[in-house]
Amino acid sequence: MSSSRPNARDPLSTIGAIVALGAVSVASFNIQPMYLGALADHLGFSAEQLGLIAGAEVAGSALAGIAATQWVRRWPWRRMALLAVVALVTGNTVSALISDFGTVIAVRFMTGFFGIGTGYALAIAALSDTVKTERNFSIAIVAQVILAMIGFTWLPSAIGAHGVAAVFLPLAIISLLMIPGLRYLPPTGLGRATPVNRGAVAPRAAIWLALGCQFVWYLGLGGVWAFVERIGAQAGISPQEVGNALALGMFVGLGGALMAAVIGSRFGRVLPFALAMLGQVIAITLLRDLQSPPLLIFAICLYNGSWNFALPYLFATAAMSDSSGKRVVLMSTAQAVGLTLGAATAGMVIGQFGLVAVTYQGAGSALAALAAFLILALVLHRARQR
Repeated sequence: MSSSRPNARDPLSTIGAIVALGAVSVASFNIQPMYLGALADHLGFSAEQLGLIAGAEVAGSALAGIAATQWVRRWPWRRMALLAVVALVTGNTVSALISDFGTVIAVRFMTGFFGIGTGYALAIAALSDTVKTERNFSIAIVAQVILAMIGFTWLPSAIGAHGVAAVFLPLAIISLLMIPGLRYLPPTGLGRATPVNRGAVAPRAAIWLALGCQFVWYLGLGGVWAFVERIGAQAGISPQEVGNALALGMFVGLGGALMAAVIGSRFGRVLPFALAMLGQVIAITLLRDLQSPPLLIFAICLYNGSWNFALPYLFATAAMSDSSGKRVVLMSTAQAVGLTLGAATAGMVIGQFGLVAVTYQGAGSALAALAAFLILALVLHRARQR
């Protein structure tokens, strides 16, 4: 069930504006490795300082998701979107001009809270209110991946020529270009019951199961993604070959999101999500026994493809689980916190057990996420039978 309004449609201009807002909001997060590298190479920041900067941005974004539960169904969406975009323009412009560590960390935290987190939370709430939730979340992921691919392709040479400004000024410009499109956003989320939920009586526990599924899944993703390059290096694969595998994996990830958009809810949500988690486990198993560059390419492509294929189904199920329409915005918080703790946990277990521990962490998290999703599906099924 994807809607109780089978003949209803959302204007393409509205979907486009929501998707663009989401993509622009998380653009800096998606290319974070590039700008952290620029900060290290051109401003001389240490690894510890880079970790604090990244953590500050993620923390601001996570806190914004929590704050959004209080305003997302009360305050005008277009004004809040304008606030987020102005914060992105300002924060990224200032980030291009400063070099003091304390100032950078403060600016990235504020940008994460008022810009990244606020804009992304609003985009999640707005997409949750659309009719074809799986398709629209898939389109949103496609847009984010395309923007990241452009960044990873263009930024290395630009950073070499222009330094940190080559990262942050383009981010400010694309945010500025978003402003005219804000008029196509829904004016408010007040009184808008989520279409997939209209008439349903999802138990209060359902949305927390969805959030738990997101969090535990990203605990594994954060660890694997943070150290996949090190796994390749340990297997004797050159940095260039690892880079090529990551680039190709991102392209296949785009295909995974497109596949979810095409399939939609035709086969329900449980089967696609279960197949995706199985793909994650297989890919991680291949990484554990890595022996050659072709195997690395296949493993990363399978990992990224199943990752981006599963995500729209989880977001759509979370939307259906939240009859209030308020708590679904916490999906961004669960995602950010899971990624951060996942990378930190992986760093600790690697110190004791080696890189192989990351693969166990990733596979275990994928299986735990599948278990949470199956329980969530059962809870929703029983609620519909009442």
